[in-house]
Amino acid sequence: MSTSLSPVLTPQRSTPLRVSWARNEKDLIRAQKLRALAFGFCPPGTPERMIVPESDRFDSFARHLIVTDTDRDLCVGTYRILDMQGAKKAGGFYTETEFEIESLIPYLPQTAELGRSAVHPDYRGGGVITLLWSALARILQKENLQYLMGCASCDLTDPSFDPDHIYTYLREHAWEEEGLMAVPHRPFPCLFRPGSENRPPALPPLLKGYTRLGARCIGEPSHDPVFQTADFPIWLSVNRTSGRYARHFFRSGAARLVKTGRRP
Repeated sequence: MSTSLSPVLTPQRSTPLRVSWARNEKDLIRAQKLRALAFGFCPPGTPERMIVPESDRFDSFARHLIVTDTDRDLCVGTYRILDMQGAKKAGGFYTETEFEIESLIPYLPQTAELGRSAVHPDYRGGGVITLLWSALARILQKENLQYLMGCASCDLTDPSFDPDHIYTYLREHAWEEEGLMAVPHRPFPCLFRPGSENRPPALPPLLKGYTRLGARCIGEPSHDPVFQTADFPIWLSVNRTSGRYARHFFRSGAARLVKTGRRP
């Protein structure tokens, strides 16, 4: 794992939450243990020392944002960021394990892939993800990255989510229409039911956040049998972010920058 750092945000002193890069192997393992807990790979309340970290081959080539509750010395949020430089070393982007992304190739040098987003079950009131997104916005501005991509998951074991309804909503309200496309290697079949629903569907939190920022779905969902999810390919052009939600994160001078090192 690279230990070189970039500027990130720091919140006001009134909160014990701090956002930073994972600086070493210990920080990375704490993020991976949080992922295991958040993804349901261990029972809620499992002591951190007993959690088996969730990891894959991309972790060592990516950078990891972490949010720490300094009062409890506990990692409560994390986000993985993989850019073109890291992807070359890793043998590709994670997205390519689920989708064929040939149409995106011209844009990848200016793209950051987001993945493995996780928030501790005790901290899902919005503050942690706000810190992660605000830090991400400053990173994009600092590093002149123009695009974000990733997989937004729908938990197939959660009855509150209807994949057909979600797919129909995305087709009607957040579908990419400019030729960009990701083709799933393991398609998860969804029905397109235009006009069949009177209300918007319940969206997984991450997918809801992406669409509120102005992200577009760029293809049919892929089935991930390990995580038991239907994964929707998401693409966001930073210049096309929209609405009050986007302005909240991407406005200039949103928070103070703290210089902590240099990029690899």
